Amino acid sequence: MTSVARIDTTADTAAAQDDQVAVSIVDTDVHPMPVSADVLKSYAPPDWVDKIWPTGNAVTPVPHFYDTPDSYKTMSLRLDAAPPGGGLAGTDPDYAAKQLLLDAGVSIATLEPMCDAQLPDAEHVLKSTYNDWLADVWLDKHNKHGRWRGSISVSAQTPELAAREVERWAGHPYLAQVLMTPQTRGIPFGHPHFDPLYAAASRHGLPVATHLMGQTPFELVPLYPVGNPAHWHDFFASWPLLYVSHLMSLVFDGAFDRHPDLRVVFVEGGFTWTMPVMSRMDRIWQARRGDLPQVRRRPSEYVREHVRFTTQPLEDVDTVEFREYLQMMDLGDNLMFSTDYPHWSYDSPAYAINRFPADQRERIMRGNATALYGLPATVTALPGERSAAGAGES
Repeated sequence: MTSVARIDTTADTAAAQDDQVAVSIVDTDVHPMPVSADVLKSYAPPDWVDKIWPTGNAVTPVPHFYDTPDSYKTMSLRLDAAPPGGGLAGTDPDYAAKQLLLDAGVSIATLEPMCDAQLPDAEHVLKSTYNDWLADVWLDKHNKHGRWRGSISVSAQTPELAAREVERWAGHPYLAQVLMTPQTRGIPFGHPHFDPLYAAASRHGLPVATHLMGQTPFELVPLYPVGNPAHWHDFFASWPLLYVSHLMSLVFDGAFDRHPDLRVVFVEGGFTWTMPVMSRMDRIWQARRGDLPQVRRRPSEYVREHVRFTTQPLEDVDTVEFREYLQMMDLGDNLMFSTDYPHWSYDSPAYAINRFPADQRERIMRGNATALYGLPATVTALPGERSAAGAGES
C-alpha cells in the first residue's frame, strides 16, 4: 500500500493556533460517513441499537435502484477519495481534510450526513444518533483546525421532535444549519406541519437545508407524475422537480410570512431552473393576487431574501454562454459554492470558479455562505498550507 501523508488534526500547538489563513472558499455540500455500522451503533440509545440497523424499517444498506451489482460498494463515491488505510470515501476526516481542505483549497466545509428511514420514530433516533457521532468524531476529535461545520439532521416526519433536536444542539460552535430530507410523504415545505421545526431553527438563527438521501429505500423515492423512476440516473436527473414543488409551496403557502427569519438552502439540486420558476410564480401572483392574500410581495422577492441554492452539479455547457446566463439570472447573492465531495459528481473549486461571472465569484465562492452561516474571516492553517499560499503569491 502506498504511503500517504496525513494531516495531524490532533496537534494543538501555539504555532498552529497563531498560523491563520484567509477564508477564500466555502464548500456547502460535503458528505461524511461513519467508518462502520458498529461505530454508529456506539452512539445509539441502548434500546435502539439492535432495532434499526440494518433493517428495512430504518435504513437500507443497499439502494434498490442502482443499476450494477457492485455499485453498492462505492455508493456513487469517488474511487480516488477512498482513504489509504481502507474503507469508503468520506469515512476518514483527516484524509478528507488533505484532499478537500489542503489539496483543493477549501477553507471551510459544511458536512451533511446522508441518512434516512421509513418509520418516524426510527428516523428520529437514527438522525439523532448521527448528530452525536458527527459532533464527536468530525466536529471535535478531528476538528482542531475548526474548518469542519456540521448539520443537525432532523426528521421531516416528526417536526416536534425535530424542533427538540434543534434545541438540543443550538449553540454548538460548529453546527451551522438544520438538515432534512425533501422526501416528506407528500407534505410540501410550506405546510404548517413544519412550523415547529421552522420556529426553532429561526429562533436560533439556523438555516434549514434540504438534501435528498441517496440511500433512501425505493418505496420512499418521490413519485413523479409519470410514476416512479426506473433507475438511479432517472432519479438523479429529476431531482430539481422535487425542489421546484417545495419552493413554490414555501412561497405560496406563506411559510416565509409565518417565519420571517427562516432561511432555506436547497442543496445539490442545481439552480439554473430557478429563474424560470421565479418568473412564472411572479406572473401567477400578479394575475391571481386575490387568490393569494398570504403572499404579500412578489414571489421572486421572497426567494431572493429567504432562499439559497448550492451550485453543484454545475451545467456542463459552454463556459461563456453559461456566464451570460448567470448574469441574466442575477442570483449572485443566492448561490453558494459546493463540491459534493466525495461523490463522483464532484465539482472542484478550480473548475467551478471560472464558470461564474467575475463580479459574482467572490460572493458565490465565499461571501454568501460566510454571511449565511456567520463564518470567520480567517481559519487555522493546515500543515504546509501557509508555505503553499506564500509560494503562490510570490
